[in-house]
Amino acid sequence: MGGRDKGLLPLAGMALVDRLLRQLRQWPLRQIHLSANRHLDDYAQRGHPVLPDLRPDYPGPLAGIEAGLSACLARRLLVVPCDVPRLPPDLFDALSAALDAGAPLAWAADAARDHPGICLIDRGQLPGLRARLDAGERGVARWQHAAGGCAVRFDFAFDNLNDAATLARQEHAWTD
Repeated sequence: MGGRDKGLLPLAGMALVDRLLRQLRQWPLRQIHLSANRHLDDYAQRGHPVLPDLRPDYPGPLAGIEAGLSACLARRLLVVPCDVPRLPPDLFDALSAALDAGAPLAWAADAARDHPGICLIDRGQLPGLRARLDAGERGVARWQHAAGGCAVRFDFAFDNLNDAATLARQEHAWTD
């Protein structure tokens, strides 16, 4: 994104983080935290606690998950990235069903691919995640597989706006 903070970039006049928050506020979540390492004041204005990484040098999304699990008061943490501005309405329930069936964590998948950044994690996974980070591991999907997690398939195409060109294309095609 050319050094710009993804979550604060607009899509059809609304910041990506605000689009995501609008959806999450409709779900039965006890608390919402925002993971960010830059522009903390901008994120704090959204009315939710902002969690920077607990480790130096910003070791990636796995460190953001560590911060989320460390702050989580519930027994499960739902992780959703700001660059996926539209989520299926049954996401939380479907991922919860996988954990209710015994999985330690579950991530979303669609017909095209797995989406490890969209996941629900049992809080008991924190020690194992910390050990992976301590060992220099940064891969979310590798950690999820090693922890015994599972994919939950959705009949839904997850839009991943991971680069400026994709965001620009979606800007012209987006409808709320």
